[in-house]
Parts: sequence; C-alpha cells; structure tokens
Amino acid sequence: MKLFLNRLYVMLKRTIIQPLYIVMLIMLIALSCVYMNIPDREKTIYVPAAIYNLDHSDSGNEFEEELYKSKSIYHFYPVSSLDELKKDVLSGKANVGFVIPEGFFNRAYNFGICLKIDEYTTNSSRLPTVAREILFSQLFDEIAPYIISDEIELQIIPRARQEFDEAKVSEIRDALNKTAYEVFNQYHANDSVFKNAEDNQSKYDSITEVTKTELPIRKFAALFIFVVALMGTSAYLTDKEKNIYLIAGRTDRISLRITHIIASLLPITVTSYICLVLIKEMNPALLLLRMIAYCIVVSIYTILLSLLLRKNHTFYRVLPVILVLTLVFSGIFFDIGKYNSFLKHLSMFFPPYYF
Repeated sequence: MKLFLNRLYVMLKRTIIQPLYIVMLIMLIALSCVYMNIPDREKTIYVPAAIYNLDHSDSGNEFEEELYKSKSIYHFYPVSSLDELKKDVLSGKANVGFVIPEGFFNRAYNFGICLKIDEYTTNSSRLPTVAREILFSQLFDEIAPYIISDEIELQIIPRARQEFDEAKVSEIRDALNKTAYEVFNQYHANDSVFKNAEDNQSKYDSITEVTKTELPIRKFAALFIFVVALMGTSAYLTDKEKNIYLIAGRTDRISLRITHIIASLLPITVTSYICLVLIKEMNPALLLLRMIAYCIVVSIYTILLSLLLRKNHTFYRVLPVILVLTLVFSGIFFDIGKYNSFLKHLSMFFPPYYF
C-alpha cells in the first residue's frame, strides 16, 4: 500500500503540472461560478409576456407583484409605456402584451362598467390563449374575494339587520365571510376555475424545472474526465516505451497502469464533483455514484484502447480522431442521436454519453 501511495503521489505531481490539465480545472471552476451567478429565470425556458399596468391602486400593485412571481412557462415583465409594449411584441422580445386600464380593479369591485384589458399579439405569438388564461386566473384570484365580501354586505347584511341586533349581525358577517372564503379556496384548489390554464401550465412545468442554460457543465466534466483518462494511459505507454517498467512484472505493470489512470482522474473528478454539487446538478449521493461508475467505465475504455493500439505513437495518432468523434457523437453540445436511431447507437461507443 505504501508503494502504491508513493507512486500515486509522484504521478499526481506529474499530472497536475500539465498546462492542459490546469486549463480544464480552471474552466470547470469558472463555468460553475458563471452558472451560479445567472439569475434563476435565465436558467429555464420562459416565454416573455409584457404587462403595461395603468392601475396603480393597492390592488393593481398587488396583482402585478403576484403575476411576476407566478411560476409558469410565461415570464411576465413590466413595461413603462404602450409604445414600448407594442415595440416589444412586434420585435419578438415579448410573445404577447397586455394593457390593464386605469381604475380597472375599482370598477370590478364595485360592479361598474367593465373596463377591457387590451391584448397585443402577432402571427408568430406562441400559445397566446395560455398567457391570457394565466393572466385572467390571476385577476380572478385578486378580484373574487372582494366581490364575495361586497355581495355579502349588499345582499345579506341589510336583511340580517332587520331581524337581529348589531352584535348578531357582526357574528353573521364573520361566519359568512369565513364560509365563503373556504368555499372559494376549495373551489379554486380543485381546479374548477380556469382549469384549462392550470392544465396547460402543468404540461410545461417540466420544461421550466429541468431545462438548463446553454452551459452544459456536466457534459464538459464528462469530456474532461475522459480526456485525462486518455492522458494517463498515454503517459503509461510513454513510460513503457522508455523501458522504465522493463524489470516490472505483470502484476506491477497492471498496478502502474491503474495508478496512472487514478492519478489523472482524481483531481479533475473531485473538482467536477464539487462544481456539480455547488450548481445543484443532481442529488449529491446520486451524483457520487454516477461519477464513480463513469470513472470505472472511462478507465476500462482507455485500458482496452491502449491494449488495442499498444504503441504510444499510434495512440497519439488515433487520439485526435477519438476526441473529434466524442465531441460530435456524445451529446456535449447537441444531441445528434435524437435525429437518427443509428447515430444514437453510435453515440454509445463514447464514454461521455453515459454521464
């Protein structure tokens, strides 16, 4: 064991000073830092929808705040003028735009003449009906409780005053309000209101939850781990051709081959694990198991490759070809396998596919 640790220490020092290795470590750390500083909304796919709110009452501001916090495929954002809204919709910056008129909520609460909400779309607007239903479901949440309270005050309380004293009327009011809100909340929770909007939203929740940004850090980590495993195998072949292991027995040679690969994998694997945990790529325990399994696959792959090629100069000639094919077929930048079943099966010959 002491001999193995000494060899590992020497090979680690030899590995870590290589410029390519240092660059890969720095890239992983830098990309992870960039990723962690990207705002949450930029980490998911959102369809932008512009809101020009002219109702600056307390209800209007509350509605606007709740709408911007709502989780759906649509990302609602404010604009400061009607011209800005029209410009955003026409340019494609906003998929759809809505204008909430001044005094809208006050009219709605007092059963006045209803003010209309203007909608702006183009022929390229995607799912404008879904955006409309999400908007109006939020309006319903804001307005309905007030309408319930007003209805109780206007229709039921005057009748109660004719039969009961003020204390009893107050008790009746509280009981009715409590019951009405319980019924409303249950009605809304059971998807009885705006069911279509909620059904459509649920279909897109998976998109917003699992889609990442354009930084495929996990795929880069898989590629770098594969590259350093090849570097470790190449280092072993170089030492072998220099007759450094001439007096070593078969067992020692196997041990040295494994030590080379472990020395190459260890720093980049630990760094990758820490980075992927920090960006919350997946559950840390699951990530650890996948990383260990992937390192075993990569090690076996490179050992078989070295046994097949044997000579270091042959290994170096084939290495660029392997790396180019890996970049193309393993789905690091795009999943080529989804276009053709044959290409998908071909991708399985390159280790990064499995990570």
